[in-house]
Amino acid sequence: MDNTADINQYIIMDAPIQSEAPIFEKKQEPAGPKWHETSIMEKIAAIVIWPISFCYSNFVFSSSPEWKISFGIFVMCLVVLTEALYFKRKRSAESWIFMVLTLVSTVSTVFPIGSVWDEGYSLLFTHLFAAYWILSRSDRLAEGETSHMFLWDGITAFFVMTFKNFHLNVRTIVSIFYREKTGERKKRNVWGAIAGIAIGLILLAVAVSRLKSADDNFANLMETVADALRIDIDGIFVLKCFMTTFLSMYLFGLLGGCYRETRAHVEGRSDNIKHVIEALRKIPGVVWVVLIGLFTVYYLIFFGLQGSYLFDAFRMHLPTQFTFSEYARKGFGDMCGVMAVNFIVTWLTIRTSQYGDNEGIKKAVKIASACLTVESIFFAVIAGLKLLMYINAYGYTPLRLQSAWLVVVLFAACICVLVNMFSGKKTARAWFIGSSITLAALCLV
Repeated sequence: MDNTADINQYIIMDAPIQSEAPIFEKKQEPAGPKWHETSIMEKIAAIVIWPISFCYSNFVFSSSPEWKISFGIFVMCLVVLTEALYFKRKRSAESWIFMVLTLVSTVSTVFPIGSVWDEGYSLLFTHLFAAYWILSRSDRLAEGETSHMFLWDGITAFFVMTFKNFHLNVRTIVSIFYREKTGERKKRNVWGAIAGIAIGLILLAVAVSRLKSADDNFANLMETVADALRIDIDGIFVLKCFMTTFLSMYLFGLLGGCYRETRAHVEGRSDNIKHVIEALRKIPGVVWVVLIGLFTVYYLIFFGLQGSYLFDAFRMHLPTQFTFSEYARKGFGDMCGVMAVNFIVTWLTIRTSQYGDNEGIKKAVKIASACLTVESIFFAVIAGLKLLMYINAYGYTPLRLQSAWLVVVLFAACICVLVNMFSGKKTARAWFIGSSITLAALCLV
């Protein structure tokens, strides 16, 4: 049976196999609701997202340390808004985990209590955790939970969902004043709502003013918040307005897109990606077996030439020609780089190998990939032992803890690949969540 027909059978369930069929057919997304059919929560979110985005703009355009509180306010308000928007939607285990990770990395950014990751890294982690948390909270992950498609989920959060629905914020705001031309019209007292909001804000300001007079600590706290949100009309303020506009539409593209798009939309896109990946099976499996064999030969030559040097790490013995720092640093980054290359080769081998009904080639591809992964484990163990000797000699430092975390994550990835390869168990979820939790934990160290 030729490979094209085999691919078509994978794509079109229970369809008769025809050699003339295309490699894959794009799955059409179902039609969504009309643009003006918005809920109350969507309308509120479309408006509230603007002041929330302005807090982020304040943070970006300020170098003063106390302005970090703007970022903290931004994250807390975004969390509250997201929870309110998806209150009726089922909550997955990932949503709890990544919400906590988002808050942990935010605390590390606003109050630099950790020394392993600096503020820049903590800020980056907050963005990554928050985007993934919104997808999991809205039940819009590709597989319904964390899976081997977590990279596609990240692309969906930062690019697909946001830019596809970039116009959604404006449309939702316009829908507030939209009137149906047919049927019974529902009166909307917009000015009454605005008046009610204005009266409520005035009364809140009076109450806060009285509380500031009653307690000095509360007054100092409110002054700090006011400084973080103070508006000065100048060139920077204009830039803040531009960024706020872009960010409001960008964030609501993610929030509103996840709210309006159904599971069928998400599954349609993920199915298309799977079909494209399946269509990559164009390289004969024997080619990958030969290439991995070359990798293995070169690694064996390397191990043979560097045997005494490498195996000293297993005996926790320092070679005479090195200091602890030289021995730990020499080749550490290169070994991690080799492991990354091996992961890429293994993924390409599994995803692009073409072997048809030849079970012998299929088995050879699996064995070759497993051998390459075992060699990666060997590199990870050597790098870890060298680093352990270094830490035992000189103690912990933030950079050494970062390196130790990287080695452990790479080692765990190798184990997960082997388990998945021979047992078929899905291990990507455990690896991704475990790596994320340890990454956030180091923000507090």
